[in-house]
Amino acid sequence: MTKLLILSDSHNSRLAIENILAAEADSIDALVFLGDGLRDLEQALTFYPSLRAYAVAGNCDFGALEPLDGLAAFDGVVVFYTHGHMYGVKYDLDTLADAAAARGANVALFGHTHIPVAEERGGVFLFNPGSCGRCYTGPNTYGILTLADGKVVSHEHKEVPKA
Repeated sequence: MTKLLILSDSHNSRLAIENILAAEADSIDALVFLGDGLRDLEQALTFYPSLRAYAVAGNCDFGALEPLDGLAAFDGVVVFYTHGHMYGVKYDLDTLADAAAARGANVALFGHTHIPVAEERGGVFLFNPGSCGRCYTGPNTYGILTLADGKVVSHEHKEVPKA
């Protein structure tokens, strides 16, 4: 079983990432950051040097060297992860689902919209953790995804803890 911490859109809220890591680091296997706050992540991770972290650049990560999307496998689940702006996620999720399926992924993680999402589309589980730093649609949130034996066992959206 693999427990993933999914973060996105911190937008200069390093403290939010630090608070999340303080609450979750001991119970997760890896972290996936979906862009728009790569420097926040980099600074927060200095306190967790052994934590496995995967990250992509978002549309606000100017000058970042990280890729725009990635692919990783955990417990038999292939996970496609991206910020989402290159796949038009603010307009519909079909392009993202198709891109993930074309890569053989069972799960597509994305951010950009700041809106938490957990839904199945075209055989792909789509998950957006919401914005952990500057949500304009509700509370700041992040996600936990538990994977085992080739499938999503559970998913959860959580509110960012206060310091």
